[in-house]
Amino acid sequence: MGICQQKTRKIVVGLFVFAQLLLSLTAFADSGAPTILSYQGRLTDENGNLLGGTGTTYYFKFSIWDNTTVGSGNQLWPLTSPATTTATVRQGVFNVDIGDTANGYPEELNYNFNTNKNIYLQVEVSANNNSSQTLAPRRRVSSSAFSQIAGSVSGAGQSSFGTTTPFANSVVSIEATSTLAIPLFIKAALSQVANLFQIQDFSGSSFFVVDNDGDVGIGTSTPARKLNILGANSAPQFRLSQTGLIFGELYADSAGDVRISSTGGNIRQNDENFWVCSGGGCNVDTPGDKGNIVVENSVIFDNKFKLKQINASTTVMYDTINNAILEFDEGQ
Repeated sequence: MGICQQKTRKIVVGLFVFAQLLLSLTAFADSGAPTILSYQGRLTDENGNLLGGTGTTYYFKFSIWDNTTVGSGNQLWPLTSPATTTATVRQGVFNVDIGDTANGYPEELNYNFNTNKNIYLQVEVSANNNSSQTLAPRRRVSSSAFSQIAGSVSGAGQSSFGTTTPFANSVVSIEATSTLAIPLFIKAALSQVANLFQIQDFSGSSFFVVDNDGDVGIGTSTPARKLNILGANSAPQFRLSQTGLIFGELYADSAGDVRISSTGGNIRQNDENFWVCSGGGCNVDTPGDKGNIVVENSVIFDNKFKLKQINASTTVMYDTINNAILEFDEGQ
């Protein structure tokens, strides 16, 4: 029994529309693993009889081209002549996992499907591994094959975008392809509700969040301000550093008091005034010069002496038991 060309419809090879194929693409999803294209077909003789009986070995060669016409175009994969693989045909039906080198396919399917949207699969079939037929025309690899990559990238290995070389131990690597390219762009949907970006620890607690309003949370999944840092412990929540050993820190304690510390030992307000006011602010015009401390109520020293404003024209110094010992009266 001879095998005739596909265009004569005497042989039917399972190049159904690719959406109907048993298709598995794991492109760039698992380090060291090939892309796998699971291909199912059916062979008949010139009379339409199914070939293979209870099980017969046939020989196949698969290649990817940029043209649908056999005998023309450029071969895109593999870079050399395609290797021969075998498949057992039973009642006309056969399956080949193209690129599955772990299970005996002779070459890796390392073609980058993102480089060309117009590609075509060529199939060569032989009953004796001496002479073969090339089925015509080549069949287009349609969008569903690409959607397996574009719609869901999964795996335990390294994936990369904009580069074929993942960065060190990074699971996902993104590299700008030009000086004007944005390596990663995230855009909210209309009336976005869910967070735009979120990083969690192993237990599911949030490390870093950008919510639907653009508020950033560090240590909290519900930021209440444009930047909300939560650290419910005795360590400062915010550090500004010159080096690993030179820094200043801010700490909000359990009472809500803010503490400031620095390795240099000083808190400087350079060429500005320092205001200590309650409510809406001090009832004082801005001084004409700089480097002043403006206090609304009292200045209390560590030995418990204090200077306190009594009224609009009088300031009094008190001793440690609150006796007035010095009065400053405007106009006196």
